[in-house]
Amino acid sequence: MKENEFNKLLGQRIKKLRKAKGFSQELLAEKIDKSVDAVSNIERGIFAPRIDTALDIARALDVQLFELFKIEEIATEDAQKTALLEEIVDLLKEQPNEILQFTLTQTKTLTSLTEKFIDKLRK
Repeated sequence: MKENEFNKLLGQRIKKLRKAKGFSQELLAEKIDKSVDAVSNIERGIFAPRIDTALDIARALDVQLFELFKIEEIATEDAQKTALLEEIVDLLKEQPNEILQFTLTQTKTLTSLTEKFIDKLRK
């Protein structure tokens, strides 16, 4: 894995953990005594955090340091998501415009549902 790929996946993992904790970038930045720009750059994979910053992030998010580096989960999720999107596109490629418009409208409605409702659908 190339360094920039690693940085991107690590940033995505940190962002996922931050959001799961309900933290904004501003709050995380405050907790680790860094700028919001620094947190943003880490999450976008512009650069990886130094080890001391990674420790601060882990503490702020109340996770073990190794949890930050479980990036293979992100890569697997991305691959699964890509495969699903490709399958959807393949199913819709040959459909007439009316079906595509209907599908778009329904998809917009579905994605606007609250997380609570989506969680119920998953069960």
